[in-house]
Amino acid sequence: MGRGGKGKGKWKKNRKNGGWSDGQGKRSNYREIVRENEKFEAFYKAQKIVPESEWDTFKASLQSQLPSAFRITGTRDSAQEVLRQFEEHYFSQLDTVTFPDGTQVEPPQPIEWYPDRLAWGVQAPRQFIRKHKELKVFHRFLVSQNEQGNISRQEAVSMIPPFLLDVKPQHKVLDMCAAPGSKTAQLIEMIHADGDSIPEGLVVANDADNKRCYMLVHQAKRLQSPSFMITNHDASMFPTIFTKDESGNKSVMKFDRVLADVPCSGDGTLRKNPKIWETWSPNNAMGLHPLQHRILNRGVQLLADDGMIVYSTCSLNPIENEAVVANVLREWKGKLELIDVSDQLPLLKRDKGLTDWKVILRNGREISSPEEYEFDRPKIHKSMFPPSEDEVSWMHLERCCRLLPHHQNTGGFFVAALRRIPQQTTDDNSNNNISEGEEKPENENVFGMLTRRTTRSGGSQTDSKSPDSEEKKEESQQDAKDDEHIRPKDPEQGPRGHLVQEDPYVFISDEPDKLSILQDIADFYGLNDSFPMDSILTRSEGGKKRHLYLVSPLSRQIIKGTLDDGLRITNTGVRVFTRSDSKDVARVFRLCQEGAHVVAPFMTKRIFRVPATDLFNVLHEDTPRFETFSQKTQDILSETEEGAVAIVCERGSPSLEEGHTVACDVMTIGWRGKATVRCLVSRHERYHFKLLLGADPKLAESDGNLGKKKDNNNNNK
Repeated sequence: MGRGGKGKGKWKKNRKNGGWSDGQGKRSNYREIVRENEKFEAFYKAQKIVPESEWDTFKASLQSQLPSAFRITGTRDSAQEVLRQFEEHYFSQLDTVTFPDGTQVEPPQPIEWYPDRLAWGVQAPRQFIRKHKELKVFHRFLVSQNEQGNISRQEAVSMIPPFLLDVKPQHKVLDMCAAPGSKTAQLIEMIHADGDSIPEGLVVANDADNKRCYMLVHQAKRLQSPSFMITNHDASMFPTIFTKDESGNKSVMKFDRVLADVPCSGDGTLRKNPKIWETWSPNNAMGLHPLQHRILNRGVQLLADDGMIVYSTCSLNPIENEAVVANVLREWKGKLELIDVSDQLPLLKRDKGLTDWKVILRNGREISSPEEYEFDRPKIHKSMFPPSEDEVSWMHLERCCRLLPHHQNTGGFFVAALRRIPQQTTDDNSNNNISEGEEKPENENVFGMLTRRTTRSGGSQTDSKSPDSEEKKEESQQDAKDDEHIRPKDPEQGPRGHLVQEDPYVFISDEPDKLSILQDIADFYGLNDSFPMDSILTRSEGGKKRHLYLVSPLSRQIIKGTLDDGLRITNTGVRVFTRSDSKDVARVFRLCQEGAHVVAPFMTKRIFRVPATDLFNVLHEDTPRFETFSQKTQDILSETEEGAVAIVCERGSPSLEEGHTVACDVMTIGWRGKATVRCLVSRHERYHFKLLLGADPKLAESDGNLGKKKDNNNNNK
């Protein structure tokens, strides 16, 4: 019988537990995953990543659930106020809440190694928080803050790599495998650490999967930075980026910091991905080792002298970790070094990197050296084996860090920080001009494969014992050196074979017939001369412009220098103006909330500074009338013509909460009408801003006249 029929209706979907039940609440077709794997246990006991005395504790930790964690963004002025709101109004709600078995729910605890108590762990599962009636307000607060970008849900260990990069606001940063974007968010916060709305530096977030790039777009909208760019390329073949100055001169752009958080087998995530217990095999790591090597090697190529690259995986396997790092150090000997980061994050417990490990096959057989293995096996490479005694002495693999789950109740993780050593040159032509040569690493891209591989021309290369193969190998190495400037490949194909084509990036200043748009905006909002008007762009050629975006000057140079060469930019810039329905030419483009903090420092008109009570009035009511504001605000409104305005309650102003002051500037975009002011921000934003003004959480959650109108509309239906 078809869906929805009667008769065989004994089995039905049980939405509460996510599975199928027999109508009596008993799950039927979901079996419990057995968190055991003999091969896993034998493999890691042989690697000795854990002392024998700690093995049982280590294993028990891997078999338990991973606590949730979130991070309060540290670059915004509101970070400490958000933390205060958490501690005073929301964490206390967990004191009386119990799990179904009667045990007490532990309140969130700060992650001890994270600076300034801005990262917290939560033992209660996310689903429990979402469904428990007593935690409704707490859950709403979490959702609101996450939407606003004030908190970021992120596994604790994944917060570590950006810290080790030591990013400064002037740095050019590349995140090679960025999606879903939690680490990228940290990098963006770091370049904005000085509070500059348009920092000198830039974060380029790349991912090979076009769909995952749009996860990064969502992250970008939350963080609202003009110094952020999303690209869509294979990280191992990430193209050389060029910049073009105002004179039209192109030059190669090198990165000061690179994050290579590479694809991996993921056995460090067993606590949150228990299915890995069933699928784990040594072959998983062996299959990924070549790709991981190529990505790290390409990252080093893109690095400026004295620049730093951090390599990380959520795997415990030395084949994916120390072996990859050792091979890249071998290829860049004298030009790359591991950095000792033991003094950073001093409360973080970590183990030193291994200098010796085993290469073990799926059947449990151990291979002690490359010479011991047959040449007809597809997944074994020389680079997988541990370094020689001489190499151990200068590689310093002990400077790598391995984080084990039982040390601080986390997932498993591996991280290594490397620095590109500046090279002395006697040649004046060693700059980054594209017409001049670049220094190449010794044996670049030499992979040490024991089996046949495909060359660039598509032919087959036989094993390394063949004289012909040695000659081809040398030619391939030279090709790799000559091709350090990599040009983008054709666009990735989307569903059904269609090419993924992004909308164009068009600077308004390059369209002579549209220059009046910029002048009207500058005059209406009183933008001063330092505002980068030439960095405003749209995503369409010709016609009416719907949205205007602002990018940083460096982003502009990249778009000008590389976009025509095929760089696939999925998204960049922050939306600052959008077309309104006004018939007045001067009011055609209104301010956008997401870009208000970028534009406001340059505005000399239409920006109001008001007390907390007046801004709360705008946020809480639908369209408050002028006479409901303080006399000073009424006077300002009467002197201002209709159109978009920025309304600000400044830091240090008296708060709605008695005895407190507003902890940071709170700004919202509104529309000054004939006799009313309308708030042009989302409900989540209103809720967050009301809390920052010191409103009680229950009052902040209500919607004032807006809520009353909704109720009336519902009653009239």
